[in-house]
Amino acid sequence: PYTITKNVSFDLFTTSLYSLWREMGYAITANVKFAIPLVSAMSAAVLSCVSSHPGDMLLSLVNAHEGSKRTRDFAKDIWKGRSGVGGFFVGIRPRFLHVLVIVTVQLLIYDFIKRLVGIAATGM
Repeated sequence: PYTITKNVSFDLFTTSLYSLWREMGYAITANVKFAIPLVSAMSAAVLSCVSSHPGDMLLSLVNAHEGSKRTRDFAKDIWKGRSGVGGFFVGIRPRFLHVLVIVTVQLLIYDFIKRLVGIAATGM
């Protein structure tokens, strides 16, 4: 879910923001060409973090444990022991910072290189 959420949401956000900017009658300046991908990348980072955290949490628990316990057993334990769905999001705050920085920089570099080699920026 991480990669698909990151890439699809970045594309949707940049396309939507550029369209909205044009509909409002504003010019697309160099600052706008930086700001829209920045906001889109940060938004994509938040969504990718939220969509992948429960699975990553389960994977970490399964890999840290030796024995015959299955993934669904860990999921049941989280559900019962940590207040339902919220239990799957324990520890997400520090992960936000980590993922926000990595994904934002990654997507900004991606967009910059596309423009550098003559490919239209995402959403343009």
